[in-house]
Order: sequence, then C-alpha cells, then structure tokens
Amino acid sequence: MKSKSVFFGLVIILLFTFTQSAFSWGKKGHKLINKMSVYYFPPAMKPFMKWQSYLEKHASDADLRKKIDPSERPKHYIDIDYYKSFLEGKMIENENSLISKYGKDVVIKEGILPWATLNTFKNLTKAFKNKNKEKALFYAADLGHYVADAHQPMHTVMNYNGQLTGQKGIHARYEITMVNEHLKDLKKAFKFRSAPYIKNPLKFIFNYISNSNSVCDVLFDADKLAEKEAGSTENQDYYRILWFRTKYITKIQFNHAAEDIASLIYTAWVQGGKPSFDQMK
Repeated sequence: MKSKSVFFGLVIILLFTFTQSAFSWGKKGHKLINKMSVYYFPPAMKPFMKWQSYLEKHASDADLRKKIDPSERPKHYIDIDYYKSFLEGKMIENENSLISKYGKDVVIKEGILPWATLNTFKNLTKAFKNKNKEKALFYAADLGHYVADAHQPMHTVMNYNGQLTGQKGIHARYEITMVNEHLKDLKKAFKFRSAPYIKNPLKFIFNYISNSNSVCDVLFDADKLAEKEAGSTENQDYYRILWFRTKYITKIQFNHAAEDIASLIYTAWVQGGKPSFDQMK
C-alpha cells in the first residue's frame, strides 16, 4: 500500500510541472497506435506492413525532440476552442488566414497541430515520390504521432489539464496512468478494415480534431465523478471508476487514430506515385 501511495504521489507532483506541450498518449499508448495502424493498410500497401516495427519503435520520437527543439512543442496540440470561428462552426483552416486574423504569436501559442500534421504528410508524400525509404519511415512515424495526439481529446482544448475547472492533473491521469493500466483492453479495441483514400487531407485533419474536441466533457465529467466516489485521485478506486466511465470513448479514439494514420500514409503513398516496397531505398 505504501509503495502505491508513493507512486501516485510522484505522479501528482509531476503533473503540476507539465504544460500542454509535455503531454501525449504516453509512450506505450503511442507505440500501440502506431503498431496497429499498419493493419488498416489497403491490400495494395500490404508489403509496407513490414514497417510496423519501425513505426512502433519510433512512435514517440517527436516527443523526444521537444527537449531540444522549442519549435516542436506547439506541433502537438491545438486549443481549438480558443477561436471564436470554431465555436461558431466555421473554423478558419488555412494557417496563413488564421495568422492574418489572430497574429502568428497567438496561433503558435494555441498550437499548430493540424498544420504540423499536414506538413508531415506532405513530406511523406515527397519521400514516396523520391523513393527515399529512410525519410519515408521517419515521416510516417512522426505522422502517426501527430495524428494520435489529435485523438487525445485534451490535446484539442484550452482546459487541457483541468486547470480551468479545478481538475489539475487529469491529462496524465487519463492518458498515461489509466491507459497504461488497460493496454490489454485497448489492444482489443481495433476494428481492422481497409483505410480509405483522403481527398482533402487538411479538412480530414480538422474533422477528427473537431470530433476529438467534442468528447472532452465526457473525460472531465468522468474525472469529477471518479474523484467524488473514490475520495481522491490517487487511489485504485479512482482509476477503476475513471476507466469504467471513459473506456468506450477511449477505445473509439484509439481505433480511429490507428485507422486515420493508415489513411494518411496510404494517401501519401498514392500521391507519391505508388512506389513498390522494393523500390523504396
């Protein structure tokens, strides 16, 4: 019991030191999503399933770069509810247009996840065109990370760590501690099918970000209820209740993340000229 108390105490201390850019699904969650994404590849891309081990191993490389590259941090989130245009149902999706309206500093501060994803997609497309295996692997792994980040609802909201609602620490309680405890359950969440080609990648990216944002309240409400019933956020009862209240949406988000990664990788491959696996050098 004492060891568990110490563990949860350390978790809480760490949570108060993190900022929005410090979070993601956690290393294990990202590895699982990237690993499963290849099972959604359409038949024409099946040979590329051999990239699975690389995509899994390098699923969190983008997170590691944040330690040495300050420009990396805002690529992992977008506080999309900051923008009135989003709240009015007419989000400005073009990055330059958004900057013209709000200013570059504001746009960077609120996060540039959708455009980081789009740029990575474009770089992956170029790598396929050039039949550059090394770069294609690098960008595919990064693309998987950014797409997965966007499927973590709290990567899409201003109240990313419950700091606006008296729920500080919810971000890592949910995406790391809870997720890590239920990886076996999450592995069963994937419903494999052939990922579709995406005609408009940027709109596709904003669609799944919007969908992710729409379920944030489910997580915040579950956290409040779990804390109330458990009397704390530092015991097993809290995490048991949190999982019970959020497991369905969490499984859906993991499944959608993996499929959406596959869709964008497949689309980049098609736009890159459909090089064969053996042509990639």
